[in-house]
Amino acid sequence: MVVDADVEPASVSPRRSAKSRAGTDARILGAVLAILREHGPNRVTVESVAALSGVAKTTIYRRYANRDELLDAALDSQSAAPRIPDGLCVYDRVKWTLDLLRVALSSDIGMGSVSAVLTDADPDLTESFRDIINSRSQVAAEVLRAAVDAGALRADLDIDTAVSTLVGSYLGAYLRHGRVDETWADDVVHMVCPGLEPGNAAD
Repeated sequence: MVVDADVEPASVSPRRSAKSRAGTDARILGAVLAILREHGPNRVTVESVAALSGVAKTTIYRRYANRDELLDAALDSQSAAPRIPDGLCVYDRVKWTLDLLRVALSSDIGMGSVSAVLTDADPDLTESFRDIINSRSQVAAEVLRAAVDAGALRADLDIDTAVSTLVGSYLGAYLRHGRVDETWADDVVHMVCPGLEPGNAAD
């Protein structure tokens, strides 16, 4: 059942109302991202978001004028790259980076959106998707430079090519098998950093 989530009883406090609004916003944007992951941007409509989120179309239209604003808001919510955790050894930092890229491709934008990027179905959205991937890629590049400094990777490594290779590794595994094994990150770390093991001292 789709309900108008903004209709609040008179007795509801402003604080509770703000919390309810934040929850409604999260449901709307969560539904947009879920549709993007599974089906790509062409399937994102106010109607499909209302159906998946359970939020009334009237409520959605009070926040967003159209699907383009919905998409922009959802992608903006994913644009900030997370901070590299403190205290990780070189091995775990590289593995964390791989997990960061995996989440970007599988969850932050999803394989449905990766398909839209490859076909450049919507040039404006393609740039937004690339911004998300590149924000994660910049973090990956920082981790790889630190691994070079620590001697875990060769000194003449081309960082940009290495990051592209890591992204391509995930896409290649998905294209070949329709899934990515849980051991993928560890397998890739062993390939790019031979001899490095979990628990090695951090740089």
